[in-house]
Amino acid sequence: MQNTILAILEEAKRQGVRRVSKTALVKWVYLVDCLHAEESRGQTASGAHWYFHHYGPFSVDVVGALDVLSARSMVQSSTDGAIGKDSTIYWLSEYPVGPDLTALGLSSSLASRFSSLFKKYAGDLSQLLDYVYFKTAPMRDAQPGGELDFQILADEVQRSSHRHTHVKDHAKMLRMLQLSETLKRRYEQQSATPKALAAHRPIYDGAFARAMEEADAESGSLDLPVKFEAVLS
Repeated sequence: MQNTILAILEEAKRQGVRRVSKTALVKWVYLVDCLHAEESRGQTASGAHWYFHHYGPFSVDVVGALDVLSARSMVQSSTDGAIGKDSTIYWLSEYPVGPDLTALGLSSSLASRFSSLFKKYAGDLSQLLDYVYFKTAPMRDAQPGGELDFQILADEVQRSSHRHTHVKDHAKMLRMLQLSETLKRRYEQQSATPKALAAHRPIYDGAFARAMEEADAESGSLDLPVKFEAVLS
């Protein structure tokens, strides 16, 4: 869980985001867990217990891990009443260096998705909260006070991998078949052109001619009568 927090703060530092509020950081951990669950059969990266608190996902485990990291000076924190209710902000100094997102078990494509989300929402907390509350699967059918189910993410990925694209418009289907036949005929015509045939014509160079002469000489020598003597007893 602590590594998840450190990886997120390292990503923030890499993108030039100097400070991350507690509310935002908790939500970023949640999004990492959502991405991780997609390819890990519903298992989260942080291992935190998430439940629907007030308006969205919340984890006492994550807040506790933040307090531990701050107390050990592994992350820097400060309280600024000027920014309102969400007054605690966190950041990483030069050392320690947080782990890479892929070290949490995210594939490179999922790590890239998280980086894109962070770039898009890091500067706008309200947009981040809207995305978390209304566009993530565990929150879709969640009940206030209830535990969030991340298995739904793995199930959705599995269903989408087996989903086929169907063409309901028969005119479009006919057009696709016509295009397929056109491409097939064009390929066959191009394959029979003199240029295409010339590309596959054998090349008879000097080395080939010398090799044939040597082969003829050898075959000629095999046609000569072979002298032998037989002794009858």
